[in-house]
Amino acid sequence: MRKFMVLPLFLAVLSVPSSVFAQRTADTERDAVARVITHFAERIQANDLSAIDSLFPRRGVHILTDSATTHGWAEFRDKHLKPELSRFQDPRYTHSAVEVVVRDNVAWAAFRRELSSGNGSTGPLQGRGTAVLEKIDGRWTIVHLHVSN
Repeated sequence: MRKFMVLPLFLAVLSVPSSVFAQRTADTERDAVARVITHFAERIQANDLSAIDSLFPRRGVHILTDSATTHGWAEFRDKHLKPELSRFQDPRYTHSAVEVVVRDNVAWAAFRRELSSGNGSTGPLQGRGTAVLEKIDGRWTIVHLHVSN
């Protein structure tokens, strides 16, 4: 009877290191995706919109807003984001409460977004966002974005 109990215990002990490694890997990937989402907001805040270009593939992107669907980062940036930012003096932009799920080379994230004036004259405009990311050539890239107010 003891022989039958030892084998399952032995196998369980062997699986602990691999599950710990898998958990660390998952945490690392989740952190990497969350950094993409926060970096996106930091570049908007810094008015460095061209730095965001590398977060999106050149083709095959859909970005949805309350009122429109765009087909790429450049179209969204120029037709929607820039006009929205121009309504605010000294704009402040953040993404917070970023929640990430990773499955192999695909991830999705939900987050809160806030746009306000640094001097308090306008805002805050609060909303939510979701993003789908794909790991391409070792880098997480936003392939779908939905933001709403």
